[in-house]
Amino acid sequence: MTLKGIISSLFVVGTLASCAPAITVKYDYDPKVNVRQFTTYRIEADRQRNADPIVGSNLNQRRIADALDQSLKARGYKPVTQGEADLVVRFFTDSRDRQQIQSNNMYSPYSWWYGGMGNNVYSRQYEENRVVVNVSDARTNDIIWQGWATGQLNNRNKERDRDQTFRETVANIMKNFPESAGQDYGAAR
Repeated sequence: MTLKGIISSLFVVGTLASCAPAITVKYDYDPKVNVRQFTTYRIEADRQRNADPIVGSNLNQRRIADALDQSLKARGYKPVTQGEADLVVRFFTDSRDRQQIQSNNMYSPYSWWYGGMGNNVYSRQYEENRVVVNVSDARTNDIIWQGWATGQLNNRNKERDRDQTFRETVANIMKNFPESAGQDYGAAR
């Protein structure tokens, strides 16, 4: 392989790595619900929807539940271990295979270095993960708030990095949840 080929290969690998999809977070809520009435919660993994053997594993479910617990406590909510809670916080994860295609067919001032103008198409396959948090009114079982994150959550090689990724992802999801019991949605922004 020529030096020109090595450099162009490194450029392509670097470009594809930098184009890795970021983790995006979104949320939705029922504006008719008065959230000032809620002060307690309990967390449950949605066992039927956590079918993915990796992202839905018991290990990752504990990571998510711990991060949710920390986030809700920090916002002034109290966990309930016995008795009825005001809120039921259910979460699930899923995964799907995705493909990213990138085309480099534009003229570049460096085209002389890469062997002229050409149409290069690159493809990258990856697994996209999603964490969904549903917060329901325990009395009616209606979802009153929902947050979700989509991206590559399980691409870390070190377990410590995965812990941090899940913790940060859940924190980003929950940052749009009302800051403390007794506040309205407008106070969370």
